[in-house]
Amino acid sequence: MDTDIQYSFRSKTIFLTGATGFLGKVIIEKILRTTEVKRIYILVRPKRGIDIQERIAAWSKDPIFGVLLQSKPEALQRISPISGDCRDLNLGIREIDKRLLASEVQIVIHGAATVRFNEPLHVALAINTRATRSMLHLAKEMKQLEVFLYISTAFSNCILLQVEEKFYPEHLTCPSDQVLAISEMVTDEVLDQMEPALLGPFPNTYTYTKALAEDVILREGCDLPVCIFRPAIRASLGLDRQHVRADRDLIRSGQRGAPGGPH
Repeated sequence: MDTDIQYSFRSKTIFLTGATGFLGKVIIEKILRTTEVKRIYILVRPKRGIDIQERIAAWSKDPIFGVLLQSKPEALQRISPISGDCRDLNLGIREIDKRLLASEVQIVIHGAATVRFNEPLHVALAINTRATRSMLHLAKEMKQLEVFLYISTAFSNCILLQVEEKFYPEHLTCPSDQVLAISEMVTDEVLDQMEPALLGPFPNTYTYTKALAEDVILREGCDLPVCIFRPAIRASLGLDRQHVRADRDLIRSGQRGAPGGPH
């Protein structure tokens, strides 16, 4: 008998960003191994000389999918890559692919992010904040949408000693819509020079742009079935034979320091 979670994923179509990163692969492996999902569309950034289909085909040799492929040899065939780039306007997704996603997807998991603490502000803002707004706009076109899951970070509010399950727009120097509007009016160089004034108490561009992304959710996602997940550090652990890797969160949201580890 299916659990409630398995029932929720049965025969569903998912759109996932951040799929080629550590956490993205963990999510895909877990979903394919433990549920009967219909299809997983993933956003994949094109690389020169490498077809996006070839990148996914290479996953058959990735140890993280070893246990999955032993029990479900055809599991990776349920993955369909969509060409795009979170750094581009409107995610760089072709119109024909947007229409496909809008007509088929029930579950959105937006996990793509740059986690470099010293990333230039214009880059972090495009990937972590603007792309989140673009994902919301795309989700609003999805006719069967059941949930929009945004993977944030426990450190999006690292300037606080205690973090609750709520939004904190009051700690931003400017609302997200104003910051994104500014980014469209000035050059990348000018925007980067504005970093000290915009960041305020935030220690780096990573935590700041993730906090801005949550503000985008607050302002533009109120009419969607939205969920925000704030994990902290993720680590790869060797477990029993039934698991190749595990994702474990070490919740340190009460600490002011910048996060460590991949996101």
